Amino acid sequence: MSRQPILQQYYTRGRQGIFRSNEGYDTVAKSSGLDNTFIKKTLHPFCVYHAPRELQERAEGDLSKYPEALVCFQAESGEMVIGKSVFVGADFTGQRNTFFSHNYIIPAQRRDEFIKDPSKLFGIRGFATAHDDAKGKELPALEDLSYQTASTGDRKKWLMQHGIDELVFKQLLYAVMTSLSAKKKVFISLNVEVSTLSSVATELLAILYSCLPYELRRHFGFLTYSNEPESKKHIHVVFVEKGSIRPGGGHSDKDFLFDFGLGRIHNVDLQEGVHEYLNFAWEFLNDSRILTSFHAFCEEVLTGADTSISLRVSTYYELCAFYLIEKGRMSVYERNRAGVWQALNSYLGQQGLSHKKRLIDLQSMLFRSEQESVTATKLPESVTVKQMLESYSVSKQNSLQMDMIRLVMDVLMKAKAMRQHSYVAEVYKHLSANPELFGFMMRSVLGHKQLTKPLFEDYLGERLRAASQISQVLKEIQFWTETAPQALRNPFFMTTSIERLLELFARERQKLDAAISIHQFFENLDGTRGYAEELLDELDKSLLKHLALDTLSKEDFLKIVALLEEKAQSFLGTLDVESRQKQELLLNLAELLEQKRAPHPAEFFRKWDREETKAQQRIIQNMLNAPFDKDSFPMVALIFYRDDQFGQEGFHCTEMLNFVEQNGGEPVLHAFIQWTMTQRMFFEDKELLPAYRQALKQLFLEGKGRRLRSKEWRKRWYAVRNADFRKLLEEVRRETANPLVKLFRNKAFVISGLLVLVAAGVWGGYAFWQQGQEGAHGKDPSTDTAHRVRVPSTSGWIPAYRLMMDPQIEPVEYVVLETTKSTTP
Repeated sequence: MSRQPILQQYYTRGRQGIFRSNEGYDTVAKSSGLDNTFIKKTLHPFCVYHAPRELQERAEGDLSKYPEALVCFQAESGEMVIGKSVFVGADFTGQRNTFFSHNYIIPAQRRDEFIKDPSKLFGIRGFATAHDDAKGKELPALEDLSYQTASTGDRKKWLMQHGIDELVFKQLLYAVMTSLSAKKKVFISLNVEVSTLSSVATELLAILYSCLPYELRRHFGFLTYSNEPESKKHIHVVFVEKGSIRPGGGHSDKDFLFDFGLGRIHNVDLQEGVHEYLNFAWEFLNDSRILTSFHAFCEEVLTGADTSISLRVSTYYELCAFYLIEKGRMSVYERNRAGVWQALNSYLGQQGLSHKKRLIDLQSMLFRSEQESVTATKLPESVTVKQMLESYSVSKQNSLQMDMIRLVMDVLMKAKAMRQHSYVAEVYKHLSANPELFGFMMRSVLGHKQLTKPLFEDYLGERLRAASQISQVLKEIQFWTETAPQALRNPFFMTTSIERLLELFARERQKLDAAISIHQFFENLDGTRGYAEELLDELDKSLLKHLALDTLSKEDFLKIVALLEEKAQSFLGTLDVESRQKQELLLNLAELLEQKRAPHPAEFFRKWDREETKAQQRIIQNMLNAPFDKDSFPMVALIFYRDDQFGQEGFHCTEMLNFVEQNGGEPVLHAFIQWTMTQRMFFEDKELLPAYRQALKQLFLEGKGRRLRSKEWRKRWYAVRNADFRKLLEEVRRETANPLVKLFRNKAFVISGLLVLVAAGVWGGYAFWQQGQEGAHGKDPSTDTAHRVRVPSTSGWIPAYRLMMDPQIEPVEYVVLETTKSTTP
């Protein structure tokens, strides 16, 4: 496949150009394959030249005194542009000074030819300084460019001759490298004659360029002469006329400024410490073979890397350390072992990097070095061990796994022998962060009895002692299940972990909730069957032992019953007397909830003593939720059942009725009483239990029989179908009726009263008639002093019942005769 050609472009002031038909600055010739848009937008902005002020002021006529402006940059479309602009004096008119620019456009596919061989870039011979219009406007495409090989003199000596010592060179190189990733420019003013400015700048650039890794060169742009500091796109380093770097110039306050004429360097702050790559570049500045070898190493390692990595200065500090260690300079590693491992891990872990062979070889080399350095009194730093373990995680080199574990076990055993407890804890911490390696090591340890005690049991004990909450112990169990499941079969693990869990469980206030959460934890954890069964049995024993039955809510009751119902029959035989009694009691109540018919309290509590019966009654009462429904009525009966010391059965009836009313109101009370009328437990033969009947009567007598005053409720109460209950209601009505109603309800008394009233009426009528007769004979009783007359307080006819109710009423006038001798009419 033939290579793409190199294209050309000329730019100057002429009679006409490619893009204009009149005189002026324009492209005057170009290769036919060069795109016009590319010329206008990419090349024209760099076709510029301003003569030095010093030469203009003295009207210098010697054109060789004017510095050339060599430019190189990377176009956005991928091409590399290498050009030169020179001052050429008068133009075709002979009246105006002008310049001439000649640019080579290197195809993107061929730019590495120039990047990797700086001589092709800085030693090009074929730059034109003029164009003959008679030859036309088309320039040939070129297969190659002729160039001059760079000199191999002493670069350090040359730098010293121009006032650049080791520190300044490192500052220059650092600034150039940083400018590619930071939005900063590097402006350099050399302390040389203006006529030699371009040649000195080109030589200095060639030295700096040789120290730039290839990926940095692919983005690097420079200009060897500009009369003023001016920021240009794609250009990172600009050499300017002496004296042009001044406040308010074309540079920003953040740009890197090197004014060698004044001996000033601005904004270049090299931090204290080891600058690995800067030191390396200075050390091998005169050995291009070493520099080229390093650049090839970087090129290989960074294949596939993102520019955020490949343009970062620190990347080359790290790669330089790798390169030197690879070449046998172990002092670089020994100076910062953990740092080297950490940097190595970052590259091994980069998914985009496709060529890691040399890094993996370096990993193996460093690991062997650590193995050899471990002695009875010398151990690697814990942070180094951490980075070594992480190194395995990112590289997954199976060949290292066993060797890595042996090294860690060796380190731990020697550290324990030296009683370095904190060191041992740190190593275990780093190891446990890598589940794969940790599990592999523990499998190895548990397979050797002589290692189990120091490397497993001691470590496990420390971890469990550090757990201060149940959740932390469960997390610990989950950790071992996932990393080293065979540990769960270890007797020491089983005993220690269960004891620690029960110890923390005993401190819990909400023990039932804690027990349920532990059960749920093991339900969701695979691979722990035998261990889980033993632990949960011990847990449930502890729960029963600490369980306070009289405070159980219905929700708690159902939870604990659900736990106990799943237990094997053999579990009961492991309980102490108290706990076994609690379990039987709870399961007895659980059967109650499952039964559809209401059990007789005497039957239900038959095998329980008085205290056990009371305990169950408290639990049942706690389980009832207000307001009650019909399903709760049998529970109420159980709660208020009593069996006294003489074996007499019955109920606390008054308390029972009050309890129902308080927790359900009148409707529920009515329903409950109606339900009791259907239950044999509240009857003796066909009559209500005396105590229950008395309690009902007291209930209805409350408030002078208020429950029977409402017509609607009176109907509802009388609708309860039981003769003895209705008889009770009648008793209440009689006892709570007003006196008049009581009177008329007493038949004998009413008849006697009527007879008296009739007799009184007859006597009164006779007296009234006799008074009328006396009036007919001319006597006025009102004038008779021998008579005292009492007038009734109410005139007219007085009903008989009012005479009975109010003795003060006198129905008729009556005359009291003076004690005289009676006369006969």
